[in-house]
Amino acid sequence: MTLQRTAFLLLVLAALPLQAEPVKIIFDTDMANDCDDAGALAVLNALADRGEAEILAVVTNRKDASNASAAAVDAINTWYGRPDVPIGTDKDGAKVDRGRPSSYAGALRDEFPHDARPDDAMPDAVEVYRKTLAAQPDGSVVLCSVGALSNLEDLLRSPADSSSPLPGRELVERKVRRMYLMGGGFPRTARPETNLLLDPAAVVTVVNEWPTPIVWQGYEVGAAILTGRELLPTPKANPVRRAYELRPYFDSFALQLSKPSHDLATVLLAVRGVDPKLWNEVSGGRVVSDSDGHTEWRSNRVAKHSYVVIRGNPDTLEGLLGELLAAPPARH
Repeated sequence: MTLQRTAFLLLVLAALPLQAEPVKIIFDTDMANDCDDAGALAVLNALADRGEAEILAVVTNRKDASNASAAAVDAINTWYGRPDVPIGTDKDGAKVDRGRPSSYAGALRDEFPHDARPDDAMPDAVEVYRKTLAAQPDGSVVLCSVGALSNLEDLLRSPADSSSPLPGRELVERKVRRMYLMGGGFPRTARPETNLLLDPAAVVTVVNEWPTPIVWQGYEVGAAILTGRELLPTPKANPVRRAYELRPYFDSFALQLSKPSHDLATVLLAVRGVDPKLWNEVSGGRVVSDSDGHTEWRSNRVAKHSYVVIRGNPDTLEGLLGELLAAPPARH
């Protein structure tokens, strides 16, 4: 074998996913206020294109005046060649109404191909959760949550149904391997973080009752990673580009300025795990939360929580996420 061919094969091997099988993942997102939810779904589809993830379902966790969060999800998945990914919406969870609809969800509904119904006519998020989990092997599913925790509380409280004889907590314990959660700030928050403030009561339930390991990514992680401008050269037919084009940011828009990448980073964590080249993981403790949405890390050797800290310069993660964000669809 020639030296050149050996070098080529090494490069190919280095680009292969770390796991032998794609990660089975359910994505729980507040596809309404911030465009990093659209960016995170783009990163998830890009990782699926590389054989690293299998998108089992997407559920939305925030009611929006546009009634179009499911349509935005479906428009993005359709762009990436996955129009049939199941989608569910939360009907009675985080009812945060700031008096205006999403800056981009309605446009994605109106301007891009999809076949989703209005949010209030879509399957319920917990129904999609239960049906999806019940169909998977035990201990095989990863959850990625990047918004309100309302769906997660409802799932824990859900009774047995036709999809599974197990009540919610037992279903989660049997089917879910690990959850990656964007929320809070560590080692403690100075003020409540947005995702947890959406439904503080649900946060208390999840931090105290969730039966599987939780890897937390605090606000400070995404704040250090700016992405968005990478979408400028992508086609205008790309709904993710459109979401960033419409999302106001300071005196311009996210497409021109880039913005923090909270949700994108959580998706990468959920699929690739805590890569020691990119992250330090703090374990041996648990997250506690109060009714106002504050979080704090406390030592507890038997707890199943951990949180991540960026290892080294955040530019490495920024470049990696920017590349995935702008990657063209493999199945389009």
